[in-house]
Amino acid sequence: MIRRRLIRRIAYVRRNRCSALVAVLCLFILLQPLLVQSAIGAMVLATALLAILVLAVWALRVRRPIVWALAVFAFITVDALVADRLGERWLRPIALAGTAAFIGIVTIALLRYVLDRQPITTDKVFGAVAAYILVALTFASLFGVLQIFEPHAFNATIAHGPDGRLNWPDLMYFSFTVLTSTGFGEITPSTPMARALIVIEQVLGVMYVAFLVARLANMYGREKRLS
Repeated sequence: MIRRRLIRRIAYVRRNRCSALVAVLCLFILLQPLLVQSAIGAMVLATALLAILVLAVWALRVRRPIVWALAVFAFITVDALVADRLGERWLRPIALAGTAAFIGIVTIALLRYVLDRQPITTDKVFGAVAAYILVALTFASLFGVLQIFEPHAFNATIAHGPDGRLNWPDLMYFSFTVLTSTGFGEITPSTPMARALIVIEQVLGVMYVAFLVARLANMYGREKRLS
């Protein structure tokens, strides 16, 4: 009986791979504050993030050449992240830019899957949630790149990074508040480029919800007409 239940759960995950992706992304977000304080924990988180993106590629069932290309890209990004944590600070912009590019590519692939003309499924709903989370992580990486070139790009009442800068959990938290238009106000932009990036993320957040609602409404309306 236990074996049958296990087989059923594995079969469910294989049919709904994006649900596993959402669960792992949420776990990644919860573990951020616990591990980011140490160098080893930060490297574990960086590796875990790229492993999650590889899981996303698996969830999308893309062609094998694309998988190998993304795997090579992930390997280069992990090397840059590890080197940065080991003291090679000059690699930090490359590491963050590579992470942003990698997350962005996977996000676009997820959006193509979610917004195609095929019927809406449970897996696609979870895929939409995963894509929304990845959009926030993409902009968190971009904010990190900006903060390297403009150290005072953001003002914060409490910043947990060195020299009063925002660390990765701070950037991720700020990105989610921007994407959802929550705006608690404890972190604010102070340079024109920071404001420009925030405007772009806000527009994408609003457009994403609008496109997704329109897609669902169109699908349900079509099913109603056919019935």
